[in-house]
Amino acid sequence: MIKKLKISDTGIKIAKNTIFQLIGKIVSMTITMLIVMVITRSYGRDGFGAFSIMQAWPALFFVIVDFGLNAIAVRELTKDGTKYIEYLNTIVTLRSVFSLFIIIILSVSLVFFPYSFWLKSGIFFTLFLILTQALYTTTNIVFQIKHRYDLSTVGYLSGYIVIFLLALIFTYTKADIIFISTGYVLGGVVTYLINRKLCKVLGVDIGYGINYESARYLIKESMPLGLMFIFSQINFKADSILLSVLNLPRKYNLDNVNSVAVYTLPYKIFEVALVVPTFFMNSVFPVMVNKMNSGKKELKRIFYSSLGIMASLAVLISGAGILLSKIIINILGGVDFVYSVTILKILLAGLIIYFLTQPISWLIVTLGFQKYLPFIYFISAVFNFTANVILIPRYSFFASSIITHASELLILLLLIYYAKKAWRLKNWEISPQAEPKI
Repeated sequence: MIKKLKISDTGIKIAKNTIFQLIGKIVSMTITMLIVMVITRSYGRDGFGAFSIMQAWPALFFVIVDFGLNAIAVRELTKDGTKYIEYLNTIVTLRSVFSLFIIIILSVSLVFFPYSFWLKSGIFFTLFLILTQALYTTTNIVFQIKHRYDLSTVGYLSGYIVIFLLALIFTYTKADIIFISTGYVLGGVVTYLINRKLCKVLGVDIGYGINYESARYLIKESMPLGLMFIFSQINFKADSILLSVLNLPRKYNLDNVNSVAVYTLPYKIFEVALVVPTFFMNSVFPVMVNKMNSGKKELKRIFYSSLGIMASLAVLISGAGILLSKIIINILGGVDFVYSVTILKILLAGLIIYFLTQPISWLIVTLGFQKYLPFIYFISAVFNFTANVILIPRYSFFASSIITHASELLILLLLIYYAKKAWRLKNWEISPQAEPKI
């Protein structure tokens, strides 16, 4: 009876935290889609294309600035909760410095891109999203370990409400599209400030300062994940930037900015679906770490349960999305986005691949073999970038849609191979540790 109760409590805890994350993301994405509708109606396809390019640049570096530090911090603090402040202060300082460094480098590199001065200015101001996202991500370490994503959702939604209100104000006053894009930065600041206060409610006061021993350890341990995130982001975000600079086929009668608009609209919808496995695994990962300490039988059980849930959800979401794709695009974009319907169907058709890669990759991290991940994602990134450079000039956004799936399928096959290898190499003779109380 006791064992069954523990399993039930674990399941409830996972479901609860996943649901809170989903609620936050559903509301935020609803706001995002409303903003998209406002932009497409008020600023046209050109305006939405420019807005998409401004947002694409910082988005490419969101996960890169994370650099896997959250996963390693969660893993270590789940085992030993005595280093909370030391780790958090070190991580927030490292990320702040790294974010500002990336912003400076990107600002300088804009000189070499064939954008107008106006578009470069919009990209520059929006780049500060990298910093706000880094700060927000750090607070989630606390919420993830303590299983309090309900509090994280409060700050997250508060920021998006600010973004929405600013978008309405700027649109009503007919302000430049740059102001709407920069509004996301202000929303990010609000999210971080609220989340920091909520961390204090949980007894954790995040400040600045570096413990160099902890910094070296965290960077060393997170290096494989950090490299994986860099290559993973190339898979997901490089195509939009390539569409904005490469020569495109004339048969679609769309320039670079408009092509980015046509591709970004369905991709945003696709990204909404991708938050499901991300949030689910955010809740499952600490549990997987604890179950591993109980032995491989318990870890295997929760891993296969996660795979089954993910596969089922992928089929349901994919089927419903494909059936409703035309209606969704017409509501969000209108007649100027006719090509977006086909793109959305292509993207949703391969959804199950992404839902399966997440549990397998986090299993490898749980087993302590994250060293395999950079190679896997590097191979996929090289394939993705090369294929896009070759095929975008011939097939434009349709090529990018299919290449996205081909890259993820390659990742899935490599993950399966290395997960089996990691399972065989894992030393299961280590005596189980008691589940920590944090």
